[in-house]
Amino acid sequence: MVKTRGLKEAIKKLGNLEKIISNMLKKKKKIRIFESGCGYGQIMIELKEKFGDKIDIVGMNYKPTKNDTEAIINFTKTEGKKIIRDLKKLKIKVILGNAGKKLPFKTGSIDLVYSQTSSYLYEDKMHFFEEVARILSKEGIARITPAHFKKNLPKEFQKILMIYDNGTEILFGKLIKRFRNIKLITLPSKKQVIEIKSGKLNFGLKLESTINTNHLAKKWFGIVSVYSFK
Repeated sequence: MVKTRGLKEAIKKLGNLEKIISNMLKKKKKIRIFESGCGYGQIMIELKEKFGDKIDIVGMNYKPTKNDTEAIINFTKTEGKKIIRDLKKLKIKVILGNAGKKLPFKTGSIDLVYSQTSSYLYEDKMHFFEEVARILSKEGIARITPAHFKKNLPKEFQKILMIYDNGTEILFGKLIKRFRNIKLITLPSKKQVIEIKSGKLNFGLKLESTINTNHLAKKWFGIVSVYSFK
């Protein structure tokens, strides 16, 4: 999987993050940003180079190898070394954690959350969305690539987020219409993205089962998450 996606690709999948940040900085002198599943930090580097000390940015990865200096350098001998230098120079912090559990931030402390092509790997995807809403500041916003369907998996696994109410399947898009601060929006690129805003978000779901498709075939990536209502 590619771990050095930059802002150019992010615009297609998440929208114009630079514009979102610029608009926020018209109201606040400094904002806090969190990237879930930051890979080797290319987007964070580009944002920090553009906005400097006006933003504090933290990235989080799940596997320690993604935050290991040697692993980054070995990814590409030239680009890897540059990434390491840039992360240190720009004082970008990368932490390790499980995004499907409690996020390590205070309630209302983050102005912008984004996650590109990562949440389909989270076991408890719906709890991740709830946590994102919790940590967002009053006028904060999150942009997350959808995690309910993945077309490059076999047909039986493509629906990687399933929700059942007493045996009846509830589609993700239909469920989130019940809540004011989460929705699917269509970007100029025609791609859909999940947008979350600050506020309490409680789906009332229980994670019943997960299947890591990568355990079934090395070329597959995605965790199937099955929920029921509590």
